[in-house]
Amino acid sequence: MLTYITLGIFLVALGLIVFEVFDKSLVALGGAILMVVIGILTPEEAIESIEFETILLLLAMMLLVNIASKSGIFSWLNVKIASFTKGNPLIIFLLFSLITAVFSAFLDNVTTVILIVPLTIELVKGMGRDPKPYVFAEIIFSNVGGALTLIGDPPNIMIGGATGLNFLQFVQNLWIPISLVIIFTMIVFILVSWKSLKPIADDLIELTIANITIRKIQYEFLKVVLHKDFVIKVITILVLTLMGFLFQSQIGLPTYVIAFGAAIVLALMCEKKIDIHDAFRSIEWPTLLFFSGLFVMVGGLESTGLLENLSHMLVNSTSSLLFLALIILWASGLISMILDNIPFVAVMIPVIMGMQSQLTGDASILWWALSLGACLGGNGTLIGASANVVSADIANKRGVRITFLDFMKFSLPITLGMLVVCSLYLTVKIIYF
Repeated sequence: MLTYITLGIFLVALGLIVFEVFDKSLVALGGAILMVVIGILTPEEAIESIEFETILLLLAMMLLVNIASKSGIFSWLNVKIASFTKGNPLIIFLLFSLITAVFSAFLDNVTTVILIVPLTIELVKGMGRDPKPYVFAEIIFSNVGGALTLIGDPPNIMIGGATGLNFLQFVQNLWIPISLVIIFTMIVFILVSWKSLKPIADDLIELTIANITIRKIQYEFLKVVLHKDFVIKVITILVLTLMGFLFQSQIGLPTYVIAFGAAIVLALMCEKKIDIHDAFRSIEWPTLLFFSGLFVMVGGLESTGLLENLSHMLVNSTSSLLFLALIILWASGLISMILDNIPFVAVMIPVIMGMQSQLTGDASILWWALSLGACLGGNGTLIGASANVVSADIANKRGVRITFLDFMKFSLPITLGMLVVCSLYLTVKIIYF
């Protein structure tokens, strides 16, 4: 009975989030409290189910980015990008999408969207165009890029830690499917959003608006005071933070400790040029509370054994390596659209390890199927990945309203297409290699 009650609470909360009946933070926290009150989780278990590493990393990066932005470096970057693209929507789309994918492979994808999304909205909105397709693309490419490397997305970090697979092995085994997914996604976006992305070389009115927008951005930038020493400090700390993420396993410190250390050091170095209280106020507290509630609700589902039973059912359904890889890919992809992928990956890791000794052929393919499904499946809905929620909140704050259904209508077909592309890759790899 408790299992059905837990599932019911989660599904009702999901429905309220989808249809935006109440603020999603209140719904998630309400569902979490209800699971504790009913007795599905003890208060201690509820606290333990929260992925504090994710919460603290988000908090630290929000703080670091806000402090860094006071140097004017992001405004400078905006001017350079605007000048380089000359206001051409297609070039803006391609450039920002690829930058997002590349940055997300080597930075946390949430960090990437915190940096990129505000720049995109300011530039595209100033040109009188709808920023939604651009923001949607950046959300999706942040998750695609994050799937490429060991440090790009939490599921990969978990798989690498459990199996000993290193950074290079992830890149060697995932660069082909990720490249194919990027090409596929680019083509779909350009075809679907061509009216918003088509070049403006032959449209005098559009060219005039674009030139005015660029001049406006350049003029506003002239009013920004760039302190050379502040900029140097910001660039130094950001580079050191990136290096810390890249060599996190050698350093032996969690990513949130590295990020918090960077934020604190930068704040101390630039104390006279920033208002630290203003930086604290910039933190997206509703987003962090939403994730906390969501983690607790998923923890409630996990405590009932539903996820573990599902994982065993999946792997016991066939002895064929190919079918098993496809089942893991699609199951992790579909589940990651509505559940946090971290608990599902956590219960799948020991199950796959147990299956490896019973299978013929290179069973390591199952890890790549799990990685691709869990990371790419997060694109399916607005709550499928951290970067999705953070991007939507940033956009909403800047007057670009992104609802659950708006995003899902665009992202769900693309995500299903990505899983088809990955299925073809896994099939070819298993049969011919």
